[in-house]
Amino acid sequence: MRSTTASGQEFLNPELSLLAFQRRVLSLAEDPATPLLERLRFLGIVTSNIDELYMVRMAELRRDATSSREGSREHDADGESAQSLLQHVEHEILDILAAQSRCATACLRDAADHGVHLLRWSDLTANERAALETRYLEEIQPDLLPMAITRSAGVPLPHLPHLGLFIAVEYRARDGARIHVSEHELPADLPRLLQVPGRDGALIAIEDVLRANAHLLYPNAVVEGTYLFRVTRGGDLHLHDDHASDLLGAVASATARRPHNPAVRVEVESRMPASVGALILDNLSRDALGREMELTVDAVQEIDGLLDLRCLQGLPLPRDPALEYPPLDSRAVVARDETMFSAMQRGDLLVHHPFESFDDTVVRFFQEAAADDAVTSIRATLYRVGTPSPIVEALLSAAQLGKQVFALVELQARFDEAHNVQWARALERAGGRVVYGLSGLKVHAKAAIVERREGGRIVRYAHIGTGNYNPRSGRQYTDLSLFSASHALTTDLAELLDALSVATFPAEGLHHGALVAPSQLLPSLLALIEREISHAGRGEPAGISIKVNGLADREVVQALYRAAQAGVAIDLVVRGICTLRPGVHGLSDNIRVVSIVGRFLEHSRIYRFANAGAPKYFVGSSDLRPRNLRRRVELLAPVPDAAHRARLDEILSRYLDDPTAWVLRPSGEYQSRRGDGPGAQASFAADFRRR
Repeated sequence: MRSTTASGQEFLNPELSLLAFQRRVLSLAEDPATPLLERLRFLGIVTSNIDELYMVRMAELRRDATSSREGSREHDADGESAQSLLQHVEHEILDILAAQSRCATACLRDAADHGVHLLRWSDLTANERAALETRYLEEIQPDLLPMAITRSAGVPLPHLPHLGLFIAVEYRARDGARIHVSEHELPADLPRLLQVPGRDGALIAIEDVLRANAHLLYPNAVVEGTYLFRVTRGGDLHLHDDHASDLLGAVASATARRPHNPAVRVEVESRMPASVGALILDNLSRDALGREMELTVDAVQEIDGLLDLRCLQGLPLPRDPALEYPPLDSRAVVARDETMFSAMQRGDLLVHHPFESFDDTVVRFFQEAAADDAVTSIRATLYRVGTPSPIVEALLSAAQLGKQVFALVELQARFDEAHNVQWARALERAGGRVVYGLSGLKVHAKAAIVERREGGRIVRYAHIGTGNYNPRSGRQYTDLSLFSASHALTTDLAELLDALSVATFPAEGLHHGALVAPSQLLPSLLALIEREISHAGRGEPAGISIKVNGLADREVVQALYRAAQAGVAIDLVVRGICTLRPGVHGLSDNIRVVSIVGRFLEHSRIYRFANAGAPKYFVGSSDLRPRNLRRRVELLAPVPDAAHRARLDEILSRYLDDPTAWVLRPSGEYQSRRGDGPGAQASFAADFRRR
């Protein structure tokens, strides 16, 4: 894989590092050893990830480039000008999209070997065309509302919905020369890939059916051409200045307005004439101006092949175990004849998801608490819970049964705002107490505490997770859960939730071993790194092992560089964005970085510091990015149990030695080890199958 920046710079560029991660995901789709259905799934994941990059980052990059051209901005801290960076990022995206299209073509060839064929109109027989024309007239054309893109006095501008697929039809009157352009959104209630009548396993894209029958839309005109395009709009949530007095209403209103955010990308078929693309951009520009917003997209993005490759996940491939990953039977941790509380009374539980069941531990913890007459209160932070949500349903049940229920519902969890607004309102209606977030901070910590009356006293039971309270991601992500009834951890967690219940956070930090951001976590991590430097200087055991999703905080990176230069061995497992440059002589000789991509999305966070032979371990919600350490409420919990520490050592060791891992080189390039044997994820799954 190509370098994420030029050599000689201290930091790798974050945007290019993020795109390098997309290449690693795409590599799974490109690998013939990956089962075909999973290859199609990874193609769809890359599409969604690139969509999100545009929704979240590209508008800002373009504004930075504009400021640079106007002289108000010079260079980023990594040495690359804003204009150069934008060009670099856009070129890299086009490269990824081209590789993705080639991969889709290869996957379709493999699908044909299994009896599934994606055909063009020219591949069909006369009878098949006639049958599809009938379906077009009965099901497709009635849903097509033509909207003019060509400027016409008194004709309203068409609104082009976010991530919608549209056909631009270029036509002229039979007795005229003027070219007109209209757009039609593809019907959302019909599948993108239609079955060809009478031919098993044969499909055709709905746009090809519409394209072949466009003349029926304009019987008195000559259709000159039809061209597919797709619009991506910005994902920002624009809250009004007075939102503090009614955050719930403000987020609900802003979420409703977001579909009208300015466009940030227009994907078009490569065969679309430049004049039609210019009309689409002009329409989007006028639409943005009419809403007093800024349009940052100034060029269309030409795509060879299908637009929105997520549709390929709908290919009707045969039910064949060879076409998908083998089923994962998650292991139960707590026997059915006991409760989560009785298990926790014997000691802490460390659970490794999805290899150990999320539903049978985390969901069960909430459900048992809701149904247990001895439980008096349940408190939790909710970030992304999904819908439906058995965990929120358990909280609703507990509130309806008269238990005290408190939830910090983070309304500004990006792209989950609407769901969280609904759950917050439902909890309030059920009698629960809800705080909607903190001013200026997102609450990203994953924590819950249950209070239970036992023998005349109140006993607390805590859960701290690295992942969300969402059973779906609990089956698709690797995460860790720590369940504990220890006095130290439950006291820290109670202090955190007490603060959150009055819409603040512990400004002085926690006092019994857990670490909370933004007040405490960053200085504590820096102090732990400095302590390793001191240990190394005295010849004592020194080392740092960290597994996170992202590493981009410059202060942390610089501290790790200092530690490496002092002789501290540093092992990092970083799934995605990483701005640290490892293995540079005199800077980071002692640092190695690997990235794991596989069947499950790596999501667990583990921190280990050797500490002169008395190692310290933490698990929790925080990555090492500025947003986590400085702009969010995050929580890391210490892991005191010796058996659990040994298990974390084993997890880290397998990831670091994974023969399928990608190794980050000093140049910023990621190289696959391409070794023999199963990767870490497969080995974990095999372990639990043998138990």
